[in-house]
Formats: sequence, structure tokens, C-alpha cells
Amino acid sequence: MKKLYFLLFFGLAPLLLWGQISGVVVNSNGSPLIGVVVQNADGTVSTTTDFDGYFELSVPEGTQLEVAFLGYRSVNVPATKNMRIELREKGAKPKMPGKKEEIPWSVFILANGMSGIPFTPAVGLTIGMVRKGGWYVNFMTGFGFHFDDTDSYYGKVNYTGQYTTLPFYTGNKSNQTMAVTLGGLVRFGNAPVYMYLGAGWAYKSTTLETNNGKWVAYTTDPANNMSPMHSVALETGLLANIKGFALSIGYEPMIGIGGRYSSKNAAHEIKIGLGGMFDCKRRTQK
Repeated sequence: MKKLYFLLFFGLAPLLLWGQISGVVVNSNGSPLIGVVVQNADGTVSTTTDFDGYFELSVPEGTQLEVAFLGYRSVNVPATKNMRIELREKGAKPKMPGKKEEIPWSVFILANGMSGIPFTPAVGLTIGMVRKGGWYVNFMTGFGFHFDDTDSYYGKVNYTGQYTTLPFYTGNKSNQTMAVTLGGLVRFGNAPVYMYLGAGWAYKSTTLETNNGKWVAYTTDPANNMSPMHSVALETGLLANIKGFALSIGYEPMIGIGGRYSSKNAAHEIKIGLGGMFDCKRRTQK
């Protein structure tokens, strides 16, 4: 009887080690590959991946598997549970063991909207390039932009809307802003999220229309001229790449530098951008 148990144990041991292996096969971008052949070394047990790149195979753990797909480099890997197998195109550089995946340069283009308090809407465009670090240039302008014509009248409009040596004020008012900034970006590890920081020039003004079609600066305090305001524009914020869609949100203070045409105060703006980000990595075929 003991001899029978002994024979049964060693006869069934290989079957006890036999298990259901599963996994997913993806390309270098993490997208699933359909129809990949996964088999053991002698080809007696094989399967193919489904639409999600998923496969199941009844082999013992540790079995050497061959994974092959047309146009990609074949790989041999030991079978484990919940496998994730990455195949690389034949023209792509092989991934060196222990070496981090190289992040390619990307170009991004954003359409921006910006406003502050009081409400002064502006639109603009941001372009740049980024890898682990990068650069960008941004231009913003307001709607119905009117420069200050005050110098042609040698006077200023006060807070009541009255005038000194000025034609009659019609009651129309325009808030506008203009800014040009440039700066740099830094990536957070391998996540497609970047922090940006920039600086540049800004002009912010509230102007009033006179009955002869001129626009003159509105000043709330003659001793500390609030408009027009030539200033230093600073900005900081975050830029995220979501599967090729770029989204940004940031804060931009415009700090006056003093003088006849500049306030010592600061204006505060919130800027939101939406656009695209495109990899510059070139793919070659063998």
C-alpha cells in the first residue's frame, strides 16, 4: 500500500505543478497587441492574445515561453502568473537591462484664456518643447484693445469720469491687457506632468472713450497711477499631457515697476490652456 501511495505521489506531482498562466502583451507605448503568439519552447502548448492583449496558457510556472508577433522582436521569458510582456518594434533600439526608458522630446501648442479682477478677458497662444525639462513662449492679448491717448490731451480722467482739458466722456469703458512671457518647464519624474515658471512684459489698462473717438486712461489715484500699467509679468503653473491632450492652469501676477506709466501695485490673473502635445521620437524600420 505504501508503495502504491509513493507511485501515485510522484506520478501526480507534475500535474500538481501545472497551472493556468495569464498575462497581457503590449508595445513600447503600453498599447495592447492583438494576435500575438505565446507558446512553450517546443510549440506543443500555444495561444494568441485577444483584443485587449490578454492570454491564458496551461503550463507550469517557470516554463520558458516564446512570444512572437509580426514586425516585432521575439522574446523568451519564464512563465509567471499575471505576466506583462512588452514587445519592441524591429527597428527600435533594444531596451538595455537596468536602463530607464528614454523620454522623447515633445512639442506642445496651447490656446489660452485669461482673466483677472476686475474682469479683463484675454486670449493667447503658448508654444514650446519639453522632455524632462524644456522651454515655452506665450503671448496674450485682450478683446477690443485700446491704447491710452492721454498724452495728446495733456490731462487725466479722474474717478468720477470728469475730465481736465479733455473732450466730453461718452460713458464707454474698456478693460484690456497684453503680455509676452517666456520660461522653462520641469517634469515630475516619469509622470506626464510639468511645472512651469516664466517672466516677461505686461501692459494693463482701463480706458474711457471721448466723443471724438479717443481713448484715455482711467486713474483711481493720481498719486499712484493705476492705468496704464507697464509691468513685469511673472507666472507659474502646471501642464499635464493626457494621451496627447495638453491641459494647463496657472497664476500670473503683473507687478508694476513704478514711474509715470506704471503702477506700483500688482494685478492678479488666472490662465487656463487647452491644446495638444506631440512626441518628436522618430520610428525607423529594419
